[in-house]
Amino acid sequence: MAEEAEGGTFWIRNLAKGVSTLGALLACITGIFVLISFSAKCVAMGIFQIAAGICVLMLEATMCFLFLDIGKWLNEKSDKIKPWMKMFFYFAMCIPGPVICGSTTSYVGSLGFVLAGMCYMVLTIGPKGSAPPQGSGNLPYTRQIDDIAA
Repeated sequence: MAEEAEGGTFWIRNLAKGVSTLGALLACITGIFVLISFSAKCVAMGIFQIAAGICVLMLEATMCFLFLDIGKWLNEKSDKIKPWMKMFFYFAMCIPGPVICGSTTSYVGSLGFVLAGMCYMVLTIGPKGSAPPQGSGNLPYTRQIDDIAA
């Protein structure tokens, strides 16, 4: 239970990892299309999107890199990164592509990072505002109504 309170429930953590992995693949694929352009800025952004997608894959899908020497180290360290750190990382990754290049494919590639950042934002905020169980209040119902009216 303590792990769920700190890191979110099982399904939201796996959803965030899945969305991040799909966003990284989307960024790599669209980075290839951004790379094929006539503008030097867009070529640089294509290289950036591909590199950012590979970095996110290394953080989220570490099983793809276990054959490398760094893969075992990444597997140990990636789960220890706090969700708020990943949230800021993904939101920072989505800004340069559309700002510098401005093509439609750079917007689409950055969309995966935005969605991943939003999933980690949900993990960061956590379950707030859950209703207390009924009958747990110390005051009788009529007294609560009087306090609201006053």
